Order: sequence, then structure tokens, then C-alpha cells
Amino acid sequence: MDDFVGVNPANLEELTKRLHRLHEVLSRNGPLIRQTMQQWGSEVGFAPLTRLTEAAMDDARDMRARTARARDLANQKGWDPATLRPQGEWVLTGLPPRYLDLDWAATGQSGTQAVQDVQALNDVLDAASDGSEKARPGVAQPSQSARLTQLAQRITEHLGDKDYLATFWAEGGAAALRAASTLYEGPGGSLPSADSVNLLQALGASLAAASRMRTGTGKDSGPVLSAQTRAAITKNSDPWSTGMLFKYGPDGKSWDHRLLAEVTRSMLDARAAGKTQVGPADRALPVHSGDQQALADFDPVVAVLDRAAENGVAARHVLGDQASGLKYAKMLVSDDWRTLGYDGYSTDTPRRGPLQVDMSAHPAGFIKAAVSAERGATEDAKESAWSVVNIVQATAEFAKLHPGEVLPHPIRQSLIHAADRYLPDLAASVEGYGNKVLPLNDQPDAPWAAYVNHTKLKAFLKQALHDPKDLGSFQGKMEARISASVAASIRNPGQNYLRQMGGLNGMIATVEKDLNFEGAQLRDQKAQRLKTLLSIVSGGYGALSFSDAFGKGTTSQVFVAMAQPPANDSISTDNAVNALKVGEDEFRETLLNVKIPVIQGLVGAGVVKLPPDTAWYKDGAIIPDAELTNWYNAHERVVYGDRRLGEWVADARHAMEVQR
Repeated sequence: MDDFVGVNPANLEELTKRLHRLHEVLSRNGPLIRQTMQQWGSEVGFAPLTRLTEAAMDDARDMRARTARARDLANQKGWDPATLRPQGEWVLTGLPPRYLDLDWAATGQSGTQAVQDVQALNDVLDAASDGSEKARPGVAQPSQSARLTQLAQRITEHLGDKDYLATFWAEGGAAALRAASTLYEGPGGSLPSADSVNLLQALGASLAAASRMRTGTGKDSGPVLSAQTRAAITKNSDPWSTGMLFKYGPDGKSWDHRLLAEVTRSMLDARAAGKTQVGPADRALPVHSGDQQALADFDPVVAVLDRAAENGVAARHVLGDQASGLKYAKMLVSDDWRTLGYDGYSTDTPRRGPLQVDMSAHPAGFIKAAVSAERGATEDAKESAWSVVNIVQATAEFAKLHPGEVLPHPIRQSLIHAADRYLPDLAASVEGYGNKVLPLNDQPDAPWAAYVNHTKLKAFLKQALHDPKDLGSFQGKMEARISASVAASIRNPGQNYLRQMGGLNGMIATVEKDLNFEGAQLRDQKAQRLKTLLSIVSGGYGALSFSDAFGKGTTSQVFVAMAQPPANDSISTDNAVNALKVGEDEFRETLLNVKIPVIQGLVGAGVVKLPPDTAWYKDGAIIPDAELTNWYNAHERVVYGDRRLGEWVADARHAMEVQR
């Protein structure tokens, strides 16, 4: 090649340091310079400043790679990199060389830098595994801590470099996948040190960046991570080390959703096979009372579940797959999400005990993410709907296999979340559809609807609503949804949403009867229902909101609007709401008596036009008072939509009273 130049390693190292200092100065002061000059009305363009900052970083990285290569060449020749004199005993036979011949262009390329960092990664892992510092002859080596820190910094600097990432993971994937276990087995044999964590964070960020990148264009385009590398990640014989890359890696949205789904499936399969111990493959963490939280914090399965839940789409790939989603839903809808038990004597088998740490919040978060796609006709919405179908079936299967057992509270909360988001689908399912996902009314481009077997639906609801307060809250949200049902029935006369809601209320009534709450539990249920309903109607939640409601696609628009939960986590059922509560009989007869939700729905549908100065209607919410009662009495026989106001109230009361 004709790109060889004469270099001195010591001079290159000094140049590298200066370039790094230049980048640090530009990074630190560039924003301040820009802000100050703009405040003074400067017309100078600052776009070059950003490019110069980026170029300084690129130059520093390139120069560091050339420095490392020059030092290697000097060592190969037996020369001291600092002086270019022979190492050890030597006799002066002439002047030492002034420089080395270095391929300047090749050593500045990202691939070469990646190869050097892969070698550095192997070096630090080898040193950690045998507790030694494998110094190269004649070269003063930094401490293991410094080497870990420097390597982490170099890897992090290349998160946007496709060539570097492709080479690093092709050449160093195997080393990265054993990093956590090797560092754990190093001197002291403890959980990862702060320096080790820095390296695992860098490796996780690098893998996440590589998972989302593609190289080339057009027909030559392809993923940065090869099929072999992806297979190695998902089929690693050491699931714990793989899981730690995800634990210490970035938020799930930074990962490729397909890779996250693949790894999630492999982790759940490994867990089912009993191969996901906490710690290296050949040296699990000891199980005793002091390590229970460590077992929870370093579980590889929950680490991956958390990232997939943060991503959302990945969770829906797993549970929304028609072929395998039910299999994984059964693994998640379970009561075995806890650390190993400990009785003080033996640790050979898992068992329940007071020292265990409940980890069910992790699968619960995954389940919530799996059913939380925006409703519509997209593939993501379809997978979300299938996730609901599979979760309902998995819950029914759990109830069948474990009669009398109750799922952990976080998982039951995730089931309630699914029911809340797919309430119109479940209400229609009561009429009998089987387990399937179909376009609404079989119309093209209609939103995907999830239908489930009504027997399995009852088992699902019985598990989800096992707590009296949860049942009361869900009943209150259903009653508040009457307003949306009324509005939807007006805007889409072809569907009787009130009848469907009444059918679901009837099923919940049978669930309530089976649960047979008494005494304090029954009082808790009723109080929570009233508080939730009051909170929603007094807060104006649940109104239908969409454009062109009577135009093309009205049915789909109404369905999607109906599928929006009437309340969210911010809804208040505190003392402010309690102040509105009166005795149940008075509440039903004088305050609500179904009238408020019905009027709310008619206003939302646009068929009731209220003057802007209406005292009992402010900011989208009805404020019950004597004036509201007078207004109702004066308008009870007025026709809104296709029936009189009094008839709307009677129909809605029937739909609500079915459950009482």
C-alpha cells in the first residue's frame, strides 16, 4: 500500500491526548458560546461548531487506534514504544530508529479500532478469570480497574458507528456474552463491582445500538448484527450473562423489538427448563436470607422482561403471536414469580417461605405492555388484541389447574388493565364468539377486536376481580362507561352498546355471587364502586372524542372511542371524593340514579345542547344540584337520538342494575 507513514508512538499518544482535550473543551463550552453570542444578537453561524466538536471526537478516536497499533508494532520488534530503543539489555550499535512505518489509513478505520477493543475486552476478561495481570513485555499496564474504565469509554464512544459495531459484535460477541459471569468470578467473587458495571453498561448500550442499525442501502442493506450473532445471543448457554447485558443496558425503547422478543422467548423457555439460575452458569449466587433481594435484583429473566415491557412492541410480539403466544402467556400468568425459598437448612429445591421476594411486578408490567397498543387496524394493534385473547385463556387455565389459588396482586392488576382497555370486546364476547381476533364487523381497515370464550372470560374476571376493592372499582368504571355507551349508541345506531354492557354486568354479577363477599369486604366493595363512579363523573372522564363522527368509518371510530378507559391512574378516590358521598339509597335515588351518566353521554354525543351559563355543567363535568333535577324534570319527555330522555335512563338503569 502507499499509505504507510513514519510515526513515533510517544508523539501519537501526545497528539491523541491533545485531541481529546480539544473535544472536551468544545463539548463543554460550545453550548455556552452559542447561547452567549445569540443573546448578544450575533449573526455568526454556529453550525460549524457542532461539526467541529464531532470531528474532534472522530479524530481523537482514530488517533488512539493508531497509537495502539504503533505500540503493538514496537513491541513486535522488541522496541520500547516510548523511546523506540531495544527493550532490556542492549548495546548501542547505531542510532535508534526515529519512527515506525504505519498504515495510516487502515489503522484509522473503525473496524481496526473494533478489533483492538475486542482484544482489550478479552485481555480484561482473561485477567479477571485467573486473577492475574497479563502484561505485555516491556509495557507498563494500567490497573484492572483503569482498563475496565478505559474500555467502557472507548466502546461508548462508538455507539453511532456502524462499521465499528458490526466488527465488534462479529469478532467479540462471544466475549461480551461471557463478560458478566467472568467479571463476577474475578477476585473476590462478588456481584459486579462499579468498574465491572461500567463495562456491562457500555456493552449493553453497544448491543442495543447494533440491534437497531442496518448497513448498506437497497439490496445491499442488512442488519449490523449477523444471524449468527443474534443466534448466539438467544441461545447462549449462560442466560445469566446475557440477561445482565439487558439489565445494565439502556431503556427498552433503545433496543430492536424483534431481538427483544427473541431473547424474551428464550429466557422464558430457559426458566421453564430450570436453567436461569441467578449467577454464572457454574456458580450460582448462594441462597440464604441475606441474598434474597440479590436473587430478585439479578434475575436474568425479569431483567429482559423489563426491557421488553419498556419497548412495548416486543411484549406484543411475544404474547400476540398466534402460534406461541398462549404458551408464553401461561408462563407469565402464574403464582411462581418469587425467589427461591430458604428454611435455614437446605437450598436444593424451590419452595415458598417468608424470606422470598415477590417478583410478580415484572411479568405484570410485561402483560400490561402487551395489551397497550393503540387500537386500530395496524399489525401492532392485532398483536395487542391477540395478547388479550391469550392472556384470558392463560388465566382460565391457571384457575382450572389451581382451584382455590389466587394470582399475585400485581398480575391481577395487569388483568384488570387488559379488561379495562378491551371492555367493549369483552362485552361483545358475552354474546358468544369464541377465542379469536377479527376486524370489527369484518370491515376492511377496521380496528382489530379481541373476542374470547365466555366461560374462560368468567374465570378470567373471577381471578382479576378477586379483591373486593378491585371488584368495586371495576364496577364503578363500568357504570361510568354508561355515558360512553349512550353516546356510542346514538352515533352508531346499528349497535346496542347498552345491551352488551348489560350482558357483561350480568357476568360480573355471577362472579360477585361466587366470591360471596361479606361484612367488611362487602362494605369495601360498595364504597369503592361509589367512590370510583363519583370520581369519574365529577371529573368529566369518559366522553367520546373523535373527528367526523358521522362520516366514513363511524363504527370504527365509535368502537375505538369506547375502548378508551374512562379513568386513568390519576383518578382520585380520596377525601375530596368522599365528601360527595352520601348514603347509598340517597345516592342512587337523588344524585345519580343513572341520570348523570346518561346526560353526560347525550351531551357528549352532541344531541343535548346546553347554554354556556349552565350552572351544573362545568369543564365537561356534571355537578349534581337542584338545578340539574329541575332540568331533568323539564326534559324527561324530550327525544334525543331515537328515544326520550326518560327511556334512555330506563335502558341505562337496566344495564347497570343487572349486576346488583
